[in-house]
Amino acid sequence: MLEPIADLGTELTSAKKQTRNQAIRYVLWGLISVVVNFVTFYLMNRVLRVEYQVANATAWVVSVQVAFWVDRLLVFKHHSAHPIREMGKFYGTRIATYLIETFVLWIGISLIGTPAVITKIVGQGCALIGNFFLSKLFVFRK
Repeated sequence: MLEPIADLGTELTSAKKQTRNQAIRYVLWGLISVVVNFVTFYLMNRVLRVEYQVANATAWVVSVQVAFWVDRLLVFKHHSAHPIREMGKFYGTRIATYLIETFVLWIGISLIGTPAVITKIVGQGCALIGNFFLSKLFVFRK
């Protein structure tokens, strides 16, 4: 009678450990897409003098494509026969966090007057947390 409860406890411990390991890999490997995002944003906004929202949208597209493959192969170690379907889900969840980041940029830059790069860091932090959980729960679940 107690075996199912013991099995449930073992499964929960295993799930927590797996989530912790994925979160660590997400942060470490995710730095690649963050760097791609910041470099693209900086080059477009500061060097090419592209308006910040256009620079942010372009940086987002480039970094999401990098993030999809990094997350799929290295973070969640997810292999399936449907990577295009997964990519669609991935982009869908990233659109949600992109809108949050865009809102943060608008408030920080347009309303408050905070420098673009500082505001971008805050926006990326919000997006990073949301992206991990959305990827784990909706895109790369087993």
